[in-house]
Amino acid sequence: MERNRKILGVAVAIPVLLWLFIIVRYSVNVPWFDDFDPFPDFLRSWIGAGALDERMKILFQPNNEHRMVMGKLITLLYYKLTGTLNITFIHIAGACFTLGSLALIWSAFRKSNLNGWYFLPVPFLLFQFQYHLIFLWAICSMQHQTVVFFVILSMFLLSRHKFIGALSAGICATFAMSSGIFVWAAGAVILTLRSNYRQLGIWLVVAIIAVGLYFTGMSAQGNESSFEFFAKNPHLSVLGFFAFLGGLFDLFPEQSIVWRSTLPVIMGVLFMIWVAVWLYVTILPWLRRTFGMAVKNPGFVAISNRNNKGEQSLQDFLLGIMIFLLANAFVIGLLRPRFGFFVMIVSNYKLYPALFLVVAYLTMISTTRQVWQNRVFRFVTIMGVLIWGISIVTYLPGIAERKKYLLSNAYNQEFNGFGLGHVPHSKSAMYVDQLMKEMTSKDIYHYPAETKWLAGEINKLDQPVVEDYDVRYSIENGVIRVEEDQSEFAFSPQSGQYAFLRQGSKVYIFKLTQHRYLGRNVFKQYDHGSVVDIPFSSLPKGKYELGIVKTVDGVASGGILKEVDIQ
Repeated sequence: MERNRKILGVAVAIPVLLWLFIIVRYSVNVPWFDDFDPFPDFLRSWIGAGALDERMKILFQPNNEHRMVMGKLITLLYYKLTGTLNITFIHIAGACFTLGSLALIWSAFRKSNLNGWYFLPVPFLLFQFQYHLIFLWAICSMQHQTVVFFVILSMFLLSRHKFIGALSAGICATFAMSSGIFVWAAGAVILTLRSNYRQLGIWLVVAIIAVGLYFTGMSAQGNESSFEFFAKNPHLSVLGFFAFLGGLFDLFPEQSIVWRSTLPVIMGVLFMIWVAVWLYVTILPWLRRTFGMAVKNPGFVAISNRNNKGEQSLQDFLLGIMIFLLANAFVIGLLRPRFGFFVMIVSNYKLYPALFLVVAYLTMISTTRQVWQNRVFRFVTIMGVLIWGISIVTYLPGIAERKKYLLSNAYNQEFNGFGLGHVPHSKSAMYVDQLMKEMTSKDIYHYPAETKWLAGEINKLDQPVVEDYDVRYSIENGVIRVEEDQSEFAFSPQSGQYAFLRQGSKVYIFKLTQHRYLGRNVFKQYDHGSVVDIPFSSLPKGKYELGIVKTVDGVASGGILKEVDIQ
């Protein structure tokens, strides 16, 4: 028995530890795109604020469609401890919330007295590389991972009849990001099925207050156009709902959107058929008790025994999370298709389909009759390990390339005033430049040291590119294109291809994008060669040396291609 527990512990730890290793390995201490408002700008405003009411206003100030109170508090905590802003810490903090979610799911599962091995698929489904734009992008990390944790915590406490704690966690979920408001619908369903109308009334009053405060002063952010789009394209919202729920089956991200989304839609429909059956069975006791309805139970499903507290606690816990997920999928399917159907399976959302599969599986294993449990366990374990393994192969290369891209762009931001997600010389880029210069001048933020290494190697290159260096360049319509056909993809952050423009000691660095693989091997992401387009608008007018540098495990080679006159 003890040996089995150790084997199970090792098996469960494998996806978790690898996931944590990837975060530490590929996290870059650099804010990106939407990160500036809730992190460096928030800190600047907080430090400059005076009275408490002014600071509270800053803390609860909206960030686009969301109020990121929990994320700002995490940022503030690190600043109070160290006096600095560290984006990698935010990534790690976000990961801790997902670890907390796993711990809560395990605690709820364990109390049901199910075979411990039945828990094995959960970490393989939950700790996916598909949602790398959540755990490696600070704003998404502090939105999605925090809201999921506090929703799960609220449902966990409610399932244990700890009402005040569940209310408190629900408020935290609400102010983690906008989807947190669905925690109130989830809790209301549980309390209704318990026929605990006193607590239901309190729950709804708190919900109205919390949601009202959340939306006070919030703009519509153009979502009214989503309803117009829905009226013209209702089928996209229906398909989007199922694609969102089945998003973890988006296994080949470089295929066309039609091929990418087909399997997620199909699997979303199949799992929802089961979820619909389970929801029907779950509300049967309440229908019989409240209305005296004579409704039959499907033979392959066992109605949970309310006399078994552990079993019923697990069912309430799973029900609450499932209602949250379905409400979230419904709203995403309604509001987001106008941006393009790819949004339904974008990396930023993949934590939710991962959790959906976890909850759907746990409902199967905890309510199907014993003869079916082992079959469900084997099927979902194989499915979960396959999805996890394929996701490593198909998503990890993109994670590695993104780190190189961020590092080169961080150099441009530090020394050239642009690079971290905003159009060069635009108003937003100038805002970011001023903000980051203020953060660095006050020693609140420090750019990664790796960014300067590459510039140092470039400054050593003063000879033309050798003849056997297969590099092409062209200048047309105000765009410089640099392309080469020899390079191979490498995971190492110190291996890559970069174009540069140099004017005296001033260097601009541009990461070449590895060529996408277009052959039959769906597991291969990158082919030989890489390319980059550099618009003239990225640089001030003047004469520059255009060159290329290739790095292999920290060893640089390359040279000058030609002199370019940008007018």
